[in-house]
Amino acid sequence: MKLSLPLALIALSLAGAAALTRGTPAVHAAVESPTAVAAPSGYATALAELDARIDDLQERAASRPDDWLVRMHLGTSMLERAGLTHDADDYTRLQQRLDEAFAIAPEGSGPLLVAARFELSIHRLERAQALLDRMDRRPLRRRDDQIAGQVLRAQIATQRGHYDEALALLEQAAEAAPQAATVDLALLHAKLGARDRADALLQSALQQTPPRDARRRAWIGLQRGLLALEQGQLLQALELLQQADAALSGWWLVQEHLAEVHDRLGQHGRAIALLEALVAEHGLPQHADALATAHRHAGDEARAVVFAEQASRGWAALAGSFPEAAMGHAIEHELQHGEPARALELAQANVALRPGGDAQLLLARALLAVARPADALAVIERVLGTRYRTAALHRVAEQVFTAAGRLAQAQQQREACLAIDPGCAAALHSH
Repeated sequence: MKLSLPLALIALSLAGAAALTRGTPAVHAAVESPTAVAAPSGYATALAELDARIDDLQERAASRPDDWLVRMHLGTSMLERAGLTHDADDYTRLQQRLDEAFAIAPEGSGPLLVAARFELSIHRLERAQALLDRMDRRPLRRRDDQIAGQVLRAQIATQRGHYDEALALLEQAAEAAPQAATVDLALLHAKLGARDRADALLQSALQQTPPRDARRRAWIGLQRGLLALEQGQLLQALELLQQADAALSGWWLVQEHLAEVHDRLGQHGRAIALLEALVAEHGLPQHADALATAHRHAGDEARAVVFAEQASRGWAALAGSFPEAAMGHAIEHELQHGEPARALELAQANVALRPGGDAQLLLARALLAVARPADALAVIERVLGTRYRTAALHRVAEQVFTAAGRLAQAQQQREACLAIDPGCAAALHSH
């Protein structure tokens, strides 16, 4: 079973910070700046190298039943792999190795940072924070671990909507160790509406990343492509995503967004071809969802239904093992291809876990889908009272104000959205 993470992309971002100690986790994964992968650079090569490292560490762990440190290193490599694959089986195996390490580690010790990255990558924020608190209680802490912990706390604060706290943490971390925090700082600036600042930071991070670090270069290139996509700069997004694909060829995370750009450009055949290959090779439910959408845009409703049903089965399976990780994408699935009532149920649970702007927008959309504009209005007004500012916010706000009969405010939100993305009047799309 494959695990698909939202924004997650946390592991990659975490892997970046981890590179400091070892790119955010290996999972932007859930939050990382991916760990360095030696050139030459393909996705398959990166996986093969990780598998060889994992096999070696597993042999060492088997011969050292009381050594929790080797299991920590094994967990780090497994987290890197999970960040590349988003395979639920990889996360399950990782959880087992971490449990083994904690079982034999002295009291107050153990792989706390790796475990915190893992928990954050699957959006279990409370567990991640508890692990970071345990790290802070250690009498001796490495500087690199302290900085990595700051980045993780900033990611938690961002998901909770505590943007001032997140910004302060990331600015401090980026000043101390740019490689560990610059990408995360850029992504936060993008959420807060400072898109030029975000791209400048991403360009700086890319310039400082050596050519041999293929995964980090691909990750940064992906973020630049998504930033251009948010602003409706489709051709620029396509070029940046192609550069990211060249950096780590064959990485599905980049290719799924290449397909999105082709679909938005009206090149539905190209999008379908890319997504069909991804569905066949990786089986991630979000690829089946995207393929359903592309078929719908191409006018083939029958094929759209087939892949929407496949995605539904995938999300249900994932929810059985990692419900928090599945939640964001599953809401999108229900809104686009499923049941609005189910979308609302999931969106309410999602906001309870991580009440930041991204989750609030999903909740507002779900409330609109079940014809509750007054409740959606309360959500949108709450988000507009924060520093969170994205094209998606203004697009959803326009819809909400229109549904609530507040047409002057709807027009203001439309203009704010057009100022970011000239194509924002088009149908809502996911990043």
